[in-house]
Amino acid sequence: MTPRLAGRLATALTRYAHRHGVHHYLATSCLHGEHGYCQGDTGKVGAKKPAECKFCGAACRCGCHHN
Repeated sequence: MTPRLAGRLATALTRYAHRHGVHHYLATSCLHGEHGYCQGDTGKVGAKKPAECKFCGAACRCGCHHN
């Protein structure tokens, strides 16, 4: 699958989820299993919180944010 096709598919699935009220968001880093940044207590600008969906504000559901 090409990156362009993957991006279009991801966008279509996100829009579908928003229309039907079921959106379980994962931040890109969590989706790829890179939790080094999100597990830290602080970032470059201070305290951090889970990433949010730019369309609906749903917080990242990855368990690494709840440790």
